[in-house]
Amino acid sequence: MKFTAATAAAVLAGSAEAFWRMECRGRSGLARIDPLVNPGVASAHAHTIFGSSGFTETSDSDDLLAGDCTSCAVKEDKSAYWTPPLYFKSAATGQYKIVEQMGGMLS
Repeated sequence: MKFTAATAAAVLAGSAEAFWRMECRGRSGLARIDPLVNPGVASAHAHTIFGSSGFTETSDSDDLLAGDCTSCAVKEDKSAYWTPPLYFKSAATGQYKIVEQMGGMLS
């Protein structure tokens, strides 16, 4: 059996597990904005926003860092997190309603 450097690397390589969690207890906004995909204009859909109060339709990292507060547990972290909200459609009325995120978000 031939022992190669690739075989040695595979045998000696350890496994790695990573987990990262950012607890955000309440949203900081709900709007049709996405500064990465549609900077400065209305987005095609709404986003639930968590994190820095400096989040706007044109915000960059400087704007986020300049925010006065955050909706996340780590007050020093002025990052922003945004996702499309989940909607519930009423069978009785056919109307859509945003499902509230009880307890916030874990990113």
